[in-house]
Amino acid sequence: MDLQLIPVDGDGQRVDLNPSAIKDMDNITLTEFLAQAKIIADLYKKGETEVKKRLDEGQQFNRLGYGKKSERRVLKMNNKQKRDLVISRGWDCVEPIPLGKLIEKFGKDIENELPVVITENKAPLKWDA
Repeated sequence: MDLQLIPVDGDGQRVDLNPSAIKDMDNITLTEFLAQAKIIADLYKKGETEVKKRLDEGQQFNRLGYGKKSERRVLKMNNKQKRDLVISRGWDCVEPIPLGKLIEKFGKDIENELPVVITENKAPLKWDA
């Protein structure tokens, strides 16, 4: 089965989706487009999960497979090694751990000892239903 997703409007006419078409949409059409795109994005995630499950089971796909695994290098240091590093290289070679981890380790009172800056993120989109 050769599956293709072809966008059509309410009259059944094919719609070409590209950045300029999105810019030309009125607010109602853009909202409807975004609602449908959310559904497609959710289906994509579910499809990707199913593909990974099948690949893990040993099944083969023509156009899909796992790529090369990425590696992450992590320092494992005890307190003496950390101290020696700061002495030999200076304070620029270390950075503080995130506030959440400090609170988890030392309790909520640690916030009183540190200069905490609060920044606001951009408000997320909120759907009415």
